[in-house]
Amino acid sequence: MGYFLKKPLQLEKDQYLLSSKGRLIGWGLADAKNLLINANKAKAENLNLESELTINEAECALTKEWFDLFIDKGITEEVKNKLNSRIVHVRFHHILMRSKKGSISWRYVANADEINDPELGIAYCVAHLLASGAFKGLKRCGLKECQKYFIGKSNKKWCSTSCGSHFRVKKMRKKIRNK
Repeated sequence: MGYFLKKPLQLEKDQYLLSSKGRLIGWGLADAKNLLINANKAKAENLNLESELTINEAECALTKEWFDLFIDKGITEEVKNKLNSRIVHVRFHHILMRSKKGSISWRYVANADEINDPELGIAYCVAHLLASGAFKGLKRCGLKECQKYFIGKSNKKWCSTSCGSHFRVKKMRKKIRNK
């Protein structure tokens, strides 16, 4: 795990730690962007788990599946239980860490050596980022031809201004045709 999360957040309080082969891997809220990239890649390349995939492609397809579940069903008990069932066996241990201000505190650190398959790695990452609020406002673009995933305010319907513009032009042309 950690190999697909390229840019960990620098803020200590929002950072999650994994222990792998004696070293600590940090990642945080900024990594939600990496998962959006994964899910959008799966959508663009039509990746699904029923075909033969590389590890990276499987991670993309799995991320897309979780996002579809969150968007289509919401975070229901069923969805929460499904996510928990995948990650429940990951073991944690304590380590003492010094903060930037110099105080010592306990941190729970997951054993990344146990997170050895794409399905578990994505489930673990999605669970932490979901719990931290990183996916608040997760949506699918309202333009039928696009459908990219993005994080936006409650009133935002499109992933970009060009998709919004494209939608309005199509709507206007349809209205003119129907006159």
